[in-house]
Amino acid sequence: MGGPVVRNRAFFFANVEGGRKDNPSGFSVTGTGQTFGREAEIDRFISILQNKYGYDPGGKDEFIRTVNSDKVFVRTDFNVAHGQQFTVRHNYVSAANDIGRPTTAAYFMPDAFYRINNKTNSSVVQLNSAFGTAVNEARLTFQRVRDRRVGQPNEERPFPFVQVSLSSGTVRAGRENFSGANELDQDVYEFTNDFTWLKGKHTLTLGTHNEFFKFRNLFIRDTFGNYTFDSLDLFDQGLAQAFDYSFSLTGDPLQSAKFRVRQFGFYVGDLWRVASNFTLTLGVRADNPKFPDRPTANPLSVSALGYATDEVPTSVMWSPRVGFNYDLSGDSRQQLRGGLGLFTGRTPYVWLSNQYGNTGIEFRRLSVARGTGAQRIPFVADATAQPKSVGSAASNEIDLIDPDYKYPSLIRTNIAYDRELGFFGLIGTTEFLYSKNVNDVKYQNLNLVQAGTRPDGRPFYTRNRVPGLTDAILLTTTDEGDAWSIVFKVDRPFRNRFFMNASYLYGESTSILDGTSSQAASNWGNVYVPGDSNNPPLTRSNFDPGHRVTLSGGYDIPVGAGFTATASMFYSGQSGRPWSANYAFDYNGDVRGTNDLLYIPASASEYTFTNGTFNDLMTFVNAEPCLAEFIGKI
Repeated sequence: MGGPVVRNRAFFFANVEGGRKDNPSGFSVTGTGQTFGREAEIDRFISILQNKYGYDPGGKDEFIRTVNSDKVFVRTDFNVAHGQQFTVRHNYVSAANDIGRPTTAAYFMPDAFYRINNKTNSSVVQLNSAFGTAVNEARLTFQRVRDRRVGQPNEERPFPFVQVSLSSGTVRAGRENFSGANELDQDVYEFTNDFTWLKGKHTLTLGTHNEFFKFRNLFIRDTFGNYTFDSLDLFDQGLAQAFDYSFSLTGDPLQSAKFRVRQFGFYVGDLWRVASNFTLTLGVRADNPKFPDRPTANPLSVSALGYATDEVPTSVMWSPRVGFNYDLSGDSRQQLRGGLGLFTGRTPYVWLSNQYGNTGIEFRRLSVARGTGAQRIPFVADATAQPKSVGSAASNEIDLIDPDYKYPSLIRTNIAYDRELGFFGLIGTTEFLYSKNVNDVKYQNLNLVQAGTRPDGRPFYTRNRVPGLTDAILLTTTDEGDAWSIVFKVDRPFRNRFFMNASYLYGESTSILDGTSSQAASNWGNVYVPGDSNNPPLTRSNFDPGHRVTLSGGYDIPVGAGFTATASMFYSGQSGRPWSANYAFDYNGDVRGTNDLLYIPASASEYTFTNGTFNDLMTFVNAEPCLAEFIGKI
């Protein structure tokens, strides 16, 4: 709803939107969705929880995930004076999203799904001013974001996270191990001012963009206990084979990482009309983040690892770039365009918050790895009374940043050709784009010590460089990785009630790490490796695009009385996601469960086979060309 407040002087606009979505999880034991099966084992699992531990994890029906949102947008505009417009606008979002990813091999009881609640308020004040051949845009923004990752609303009491192996696959119940104490508060102030001046053949821009962040990141993983059992019998006996638990060592049981960032940015650019058919765009930008708060200093880290815990990034991000647009025929029917630049961006601050939260001072993180399966760890069903020591279990983690760390940056170039095709109003485009990493993130675990070599030639490790530490994760940089793509596209812009678009893209992307987690240990440990966990090879990225075809179109149909109906279609076809063949257990001793790439034997004598033969394996391998080329290799 919108309209004038004062005719030609002041206006208002408001929009309210609500969304309610029930999203089936896709799996159940016996009901809708894909059938997980193993009903007798699931029944026994539920019975043990109810009768032995006094806890109800929910039923066997398919879990229906809630995805809700409420949005409010309001805006006012004022014509303050000739050439001056003043705008105030506000966005409010309240949303809830249930998350859990059951598979045919891992079943989630209803209580193992977690919920993310989000409330965001964003306000903007903006003044646009015109001065002859110059314009100025000044904008002040405030954002207040509150995220809460919690259990299910109907959860009567928290229960430790348990995972139990069945005859095949696993079942999970209890509070998801990253959702016991997980809150993120963000307050962000931004000030931007862009001054643009038209001077002859030049359009000059001088600007500044400044951001002031205040973060509170509460994250205590496994805060209610995290247990792994090798069988239902061991679960019934209350004897676990793996255990993780974290708790605060400070006076605040909900100790959080709190820090501020001040980022100052300045830029200048020129849109230069060199000739009537040739335009050159030049620009350079500098961004300088500052960290007024430092993590806690831990002397052990310096003496044992050679790195300090109170380091923060200090580099300046420079972004020079140049682009051109050339009207080849001078009649706007065909053009050649392209550019080259160094592009930078800040490191996601959740990655840097790991250094503030894991100094080895604020928390103790007990960890008993699954190992040989010989462990017998007593299960404590009371989530609030978990044991604070388990024999000689490692008791801490330290996250560090390289003092020479550089913010992510890459060189990117493109060249493109656009042309009116001369029939049906079609415009054809072909474009090539290439990017090369200058600085990208890399993680290493400084607590690993090589203990030997596996039969397939890869090293295996122990985590004992610093006794008592689980992991010591260093955030550093690499220049490895690149990406390229080529696209062919045909467009018909909307005209005579009709538009259409068709495109084909092929691209390849390589990296050593794709940064798919918010935790330092997971970003390091989630990389699939053939050997050295601290130096993964350059390989195909998770985000490798491969082949992609898209088609879209729409037609407006007048139906009378001022109404119009629209018929539209969209199609997208893309080659499959990259995948790898891995061991289902920790083969190289880095205590990461499934990151070790598979060695495919060349002869029957290299493995011991159960439930099948060497010939069965080779039949499977030879049916997949990507595996067949690695016989006798990792």
